[in-house]
Parts: sequence; structure tokens; C-alpha cells
Amino acid sequence: MYILCCIVFGIVFILTLACERKDDNEIKIFSVGDKKWKFETEGIIWSSPAIGSDGTIYLGSQDQHLYAINPDGTGKWRFRTGRTIRSSPAIGSDGTIYFGSYDYNLYAVNPDGNEKWRFETDRYIYSSPTIGSDGTIYAASTDRRVYAINPDGSKKWDIFIGSRIYSSPSICSEGLIYFGSNDNNLYAIKPDGRGKWKFETGDIIYSSPAINSDGIIYVGSKDDNLYAINPNGTEKWRIDINVSVWSSPAVGPDGTIYVGSNNNYLYAINPDGSIKWRFETGSYVHSSPVIDSEGNIYIGSNDFNLYAIDSDGVEKWRHETEGIVFSSPSISSDGDLYIGSHDNRLYRIIAEIQLADSDWPKFRRDLKNTGNNSFKNK
Repeated sequence: MYILCCIVFGIVFILTLACERKDDNEIKIFSVGDKKWKFETEGIIWSSPAIGSDGTIYLGSQDQHLYAINPDGTGKWRFRTGRTIRSSPAIGSDGTIYFGSYDYNLYAVNPDGNEKWRFETDRYIYSSPTIGSDGTIYAASTDRRVYAINPDGSKKWDIFIGSRIYSSPSICSEGLIYFGSNDNNLYAIKPDGRGKWKFETGDIIYSSPAINSDGIIYVGSKDDNLYAINPNGTEKWRIDINVSVWSSPAVGPDGTIYVGSNNNYLYAINPDGSIKWRFETGSYVHSSPVIDSEGNIYIGSNDFNLYAIDSDGVEKWRHETEGIVFSSPSISSDGDLYIGSHDNRLYRIIAEIQLADSDWPKFRRDLKNTGNNSFKNK
């Protein structure tokens, strides 16, 4: 009888931990793939969340605000800019949050929600900033320039490209800055602002580069190809997806490259450039994948769903939102997924996972969205 009572008590205890009381009469039992909470903004969410060291989630909304959200789904603060925010925030080593706005400014906001500084460009900023190992912030603007900005908000240098830039810059371990442009080229820029090389594709590059430990750069193009480019700017291989690639690639623990496409598929590409498998969703895949420590892949689709797919390309589960999922998912320190939707909401989805310890496991590489291959993933 004593043993039986202990077993019953244990079951009740576990169920209690897995439950959330919705009201006096209903208890919700969570399982993997379920929504834990949703946070409502007042506009479409294009931005992808960054996660601070204390678990705070930061993301922008078309309602002109950058939001700071507590891990329990309550609002911490919001910071208003002059226009919509599509840029995804990046978090510096001191907790400063950097992001661009359609009001032409790159903002630096303190963790308490107060403005630290703003840096004005000559046109709206769509892409997301990246952070150098020395704290320099690199930001691209549709004014056809890339800016290097000191941590105090002063300009270090800028370089004129001659075409609009929607691709977000990425930094390799040697400090080179890579980004795509509407002139069809992928650029490599030295930390002092001098150009090193450019690689020409057949059309506009919206995709942001991913970089592996050997320095190989992966990037998609509107010319229907995913490219692998050597560190010296020569082509290693390309694979024809047969449709535009707006999604930004991620790299799994075994070197597999994952990228979405405008033909509704998530592709898994072997390191030699051959197709491993592809997974079909119900619409365009503009979202970029995140990979967990078991090799599972999570990605949004314009069919309103967030998908969980195993390393063999088999669906594990999906969670439906009420809008297009353009935003790219991220993983909380305690193992859940965050994803924004065009239904104006940020979702927290039960997942019980951890971010993969790979070269480039997600959009902007790490949980703080630094876009820098020198920093740790977590």
C-alpha cells in the first residue's frame, strides 16, 4: 500500500508540473508542440527574436516598437521608433540591444528600455546588425551603404556599395564582414572598411550568409541557387533549387546545410552540394531554420505553421499560428521555441530542446543574434 501511494503521489506531482490552470474549471496539460503563451503586439512581426542572458526576449514589430518580453510572457517594456521595424535585434556583451528601423536610424537601447544613442542613415534599414569581436556594430542600409559604428554611436567608417542592401551582414572568425546586395553580389569587407572581394550571382541576394568552421560561406540568391563560396571568394559549388531562395541557411552539427525556398520546401544539402532530402510545407518558406542538439530542424512557413522536422526529413509536429510565419525561430535557455507571426503575436512553444553546438545553427547564428562566428552559440 505504501509503494502504491508513492506511485500515485509521483504521478500527480508530475502532472501538476506539466499543467497550467486556465481558469477555475480547466487545467491545460502541456506537451511538445503546444503553445505555452502568446504575446500580442499591435503590428505584423517580421523580426526574429534575440534572447538576453537573463532570458528576456527582444523583437521588433510593424507597430514601430521594439518589445522586451519576460520569459513568462509578460511585457517588460517597449521602445518606440518613428516607423516600422523589420530588423532583428542583436545584443552586445554589455546587454545593449541594437536594431534598425524604417525611420532611417540604427538604435542602441539599454536593457532597461532607455535609448543609449541612435545613428542616422539616409534611408530605411531592413537588415539586421551584426556585432564585431571588438564591439563594433556593422549595419547595412537601403541607402546603399554599410556602416561600421563604434560602441559609443560614432561612425568608424562606411562603404558605398551602389545598390540597396537587404541581406544582414555576417562576420567570420577572421573578422571579415560578408553580406549580399541588390546588385547580385556577395561582398567580403575587411574590418577597416576596405573591400577584399565580391562574388557575383545571377540575381538579388536577400539571404544572409552562414559560415562554417572552414570559412565556407553559404548564401541563397534570387537566381534560384544556393551557393557555397570559398574564403578566397571562389565558388565551391552551387545547387539549383529551381526557385528564388530568400531564406538564410543554417548549418547542422554534421555539416548539413538547411535552407527554405519559394517552392514551399525546406532543403537539406550535404556538405558536397548534393540534396539530402527536402520537406514540403504548404507555402513559401521565407523563414530561416534553427537546429537543436539532436539535429532536429524548426522553421516557419507562409502557410501559418511552425514545423518541427527530424534529421531524416520527417515531420515531428507542427504548430499553427493565425498568420504568415516570416520570422525565424529561436530557442530559449530552458528549451522552448520562440517564433513571431504576421498575426501580430510572439509565441512560446513547448519543445524541450537545446540549440545545436554547430558552426551556424540559426539565423544570426546565436541566441543574441550577433551574426559573428567568433562568439559562442549560447
